[in-house]
Amino acid sequence: MKGPVRLVRSDKMAGYENIGPIYEWSEGKAYLAIDRVSFKGVPGAILCYCNPPVHQVGNPGLDAYLEGLETVNKKKNDLAFLILYGANDPVHAGGDLKESLDRLEATLKAKEEKASAGASAEEIDQLFDWADNRLKKGISLHAIIRKIARQLRVVAVCGGGTRFGGSAEIPLMADYLLGDSRSGMCFSEAMIGLIPGWGGIGRTLIKAGRVNAACMAMTSKEVMADDLEGIGVYNGVVPVPFPFPKREKTDDPDADRADYLAALERHNDETGLLLLPKALEMATCPEGVIPRVNENEKRILGTEEAVSREVARRKEPKTYSHLWGKSLKEAKDDIKLLGRPLAPQSIEALNRLLGDYDPAGFDEHVFVEREMRADARLYRDPRFRAGLTATLQQTVADYREVD
Repeated sequence: MKGPVRLVRSDKMAGYENIGPIYEWSEGKAYLAIDRVSFKGVPGAILCYCNPPVHQVGNPGLDAYLEGLETVNKKKNDLAFLILYGANDPVHAGGDLKESLDRLEATLKAKEEKASAGASAEEIDQLFDWADNRLKKGISLHAIIRKIARQLRVVAVCGGGTRFGGSAEIPLMADYLLGDSRSGMCFSEAMIGLIPGWGGIGRTLIKAGRVNAACMAMTSKEVMADDLEGIGVYNGVVPVPFPFPKREKTDDPDADRADYLAALERHNDETGLLLLPKALEMATCPEGVIPRVNENEKRILGTEEAVSREVARRKEPKTYSHLWGKSLKEAKDDIKLLGRPLAPQSIEALNRLLGDYDPAGFDEHVFVEREMRADARLYRDPRFRAGLTATLQQTVADYREVD
């Protein structure tokens, strides 16, 4: 297999031995492999997920995660650590928005037909089971990783560029995160009409606190490695002194593509040689050695007042009335000033969710279940289609109420 697993199965790291696979899944170019490994005599496992070009976690990949992690859970008595690893590419996306739009369009058509035929509200609501089932799988993934973490040290490597949606939420499920200096996270859901539904808010609350979790989820702004370390999401950042490969444009596009893919392969190995040894050290060192930011020293991404003012402006559809339907490129000067529109229904859901947060009585499992249910309701909001369409078409969304 190509991609990041090449390094996992190599002998390029001192003190490291790959003993062999304990789980493998592949579909086309996508794969998930879990290998038993040893580092300085300490036994562990590395989970490696790759789904080029942007590493979305589709439903087959999500099923593989769950099946593979169940295998790890059964073998946990023979292991001391689990590392979540993947490609070190420029972008790590969330769900497949095109697939979601296709499913939503079919659901809305079936909903109209069933309503005309006099179907019950419960029967109509069941049409959204496709969304509910994916969210339930995401919460099951959170549950199995947290179950494993009760016995093994779980470390996630955030290599490469920015992680969106589920690609950010999965590493957040780990106890400890190691970041590429070029990396970032973005809870972009509020610009689409959803909220993080796989425990991303709950895990960020634990690591970074309420103010930072609210800022990330409500503004949908990209947060880069330095700030992620400063707020307590990352436990360490590895300097990567070279840029991401760029695709050349010549008179031979096929050759350009082949050269770019080869460059990504080299980049994966070169970046991995910087990140994986550090992750292995983090996975096996005394726990007290792992860096942590003290609660009173955590950076604040934005004050509650500043975030509230910004969100109030961006969630008001009329703020963007002169831009509705325009391409983001065409409206770039206005968007630079205003920020992209936020879905009012997403902000309302986040306000309810975070408004009930009590750090003294916080139950992570209960919270992430509420997070999932809140996200599930948003799939049913008529304005979700507007957010999906605008995101795919890269236009300015119109979030006015629809019939």
